[in-house]
Amino acid sequence: MDTFRAMSEWKQAALDAVRDAVFALDSEGCVSFENRAAERLTGVSPESAVHQPIGDLLDLRDPFTDKALDLQLPRDGETAGAVIRNAVFRDAEGTEHRLDVHVDPIRTESGELSGSVLVLEESTGTEEAAAELRRRSEELVAADRRKDQFLAMLAHELRNPLAPIRNAVELMRQVESGDPAFQPTREMVERQVKHLARLVDDLLDVSRLTQGSIRLRKENMDLGVVVERAVDATHALIESRGHTLSLSLPAPPIRLEADAARIEQVVTNLLNNSAKYTMPGGHIWLSVEQEGEEALIRVRDNGIGVPPDVLGRVFEPFVQCDGSLARSEGGLGIGLTLVRSLTEMHGGRVEAHSPGLGQGSEFVVRLPIHVAAGIPERLPRETSPFTPARPVRVLVVEDNLDAAESLATLLRLWGHEVRMVHDGLDALDAARAYRPEVVLLDIGLPGLDGYQVAERLRREVGLDNTLLVAMTGYGQPEDRRRSREAGIHHHFVKPVEPFVLRNLLAEVASPVGA
Repeated sequence: MDTFRAMSEWKQAALDAVRDAVFALDSEGCVSFENRAAERLTGVSPESAVHQPIGDLLDLRDPFTDKALDLQLPRDGETAGAVIRNAVFRDAEGTEHRLDVHVDPIRTESGELSGSVLVLEESTGTEEAAAELRRRSEELVAADRRKDQFLAMLAHELRNPLAPIRNAVELMRQVESGDPAFQPTREMVERQVKHLARLVDDLLDVSRLTQGSIRLRKENMDLGVVVERAVDATHALIESRGHTLSLSLPAPPIRLEADAARIEQVVTNLLNNSAKYTMPGGHIWLSVEQEGEEALIRVRDNGIGVPPDVLGRVFEPFVQCDGSLARSEGGLGIGLTLVRSLTEMHGGRVEAHSPGLGQGSEFVVRLPIHVAAGIPERLPRETSPFTPARPVRVLVVEDNLDAAESLATLLRLWGHEVRMVHDGLDALDAARAYRPEVVLLDIGLPGLDGYQVAERLRREVGLDNTLLVAMTGYGQPEDRRRSREAGIHHHFVKPVEPFVLRNLLAEVASPVGA
C-alpha cells in the first residue's frame, strides 16, 4: 500500500493544517496525495487529483521568460532534494503566485526510490529574484551589444568583396563589346550587387533604429523629385520581372521638410516589396497626392496579397508571407519595418491594405506637409560623370588585392595616374615619393589602420593639400566620426558608386575657379 495512503488520520490532519501546498507523487510522477493547501492552490479535489501526472496540475513558469519549467523528479541514486526558486503559478482564476518548490525523494526501508514529495511555499526569494533579474538584464544588454558589433562586422566583411565586383561591373560597362549577350549579363551582375548592398544597409539601419542612432537631415524638398529617384533606383528590378509601373505625380509639386535620402528609401522599399511579391508580368501603381495638410504616397500592386493573419503584423521585423515566391526573391523581412520607422520619424504614418491572398496589396504613406524657414533647398543630385580636365595622381591604399587591382584599372581607364600599396606603412613610403593629390584609403589595414595613416600623412609626410578619401566597409557613425578626427575629407562606404568617385576626381582635376 502506498506510503501516504497508509498514514494515520492524525498525520493526514497534520498535513492538512500546514500552510504550504504538499503533494506526494509515485515513482511515475503521478499524484498519490495532496493536502488542503494544495487543493486550494490547484482547485482540484484530492479525489480528482489522485493518479494525475503532476504536470497536468502544476504549470510552473520561469518568472523572467514565462517559459514552462521542467520539474525534475528525483532519480535512483539521488539522496538530496532540489529547490526551484520564485517559480510562477497561475491558478484557475488567473491569480499569479510566486512559489519556492522543494522536491524530495521518498524511499522504502531498503532505500529504494518509491516516489517524491513536493512542497510549495510562498516565495521569500524577493532579493534573490531581483538579483537574478539584474543579472539577466545585464546579459540581455551585453547580448544586444554583441549583436550590434556582429552586424557591423558582418557589413564590413560583406562590403569588402562587393567593392571589386562593383568595380569589375563598371569596367565591363566602359569596354562593353558589341556582343548583344554581354550587356544583359553585366546588367544582371550590377543589379545583384546593388541588391546585396541594399540588404547590408537595411540590416544596419534596423540596428541603428533600435539604438536610436539614426538622425534625420531635413531639407525643403520636392516630393516628386525624390519619388522619381526611387523609381530610377528600382527600375532594373521592376523591368527584370516584366512589371508595368504606372506613375502619377502631382502638379503643382508638393514641397515638404524631410530627409530626402530617407524618404527615397521609404519609397524604394515599397516598390521593391511590390516588385518581389508580384508574379512576373504584373502591374504596380505609384501615385503622389495632397490630402489636406498631408502628402500621400500610394504603392499598389496586383501581386500575391497579404493574408488577414499577417496584415496586422506586416511592419514587424522579419515577418514575411509564406510561399516559394518570397524565398526565391530573397529579402530579410525588414524592409517594411524600416518604412514604418522612417515614416514615423518624420511625424507621419503608414497603412497596409489587402483583400487577401492573390488579390494584391496597397501601402499608403502619409507625411505632414510643412516647409520650415531657414532650411536650405537642395537641387537634384548630379548623376552624370564629369570629364576630368587632366590626369590626377591617385594613391590607392587597399589590402584586398582584387579591390585594389580593379579600382586601379578603373582609375587608369578614366585617364588618371595610379599607384597601389597594400598596407599602412607602405602607404607612408609611397606618399613621400609619389606626392599624390588624392589618397583612396581603406580603414582596416594591416600594420597601421587607415585612421593612423591619415594622421601620419598630415603630420609626417606633409600632405596638407592632398584629398583623403576613406573607402571602407565600416559605415557606423562612430567610424565616420573617427574619420573626421583623423583629417579624412570624405568617408565612402563600399561599394562606392563609380560616378561618385569619377566626379570627385574630376573636381580635383578642374582648375580653381573653373
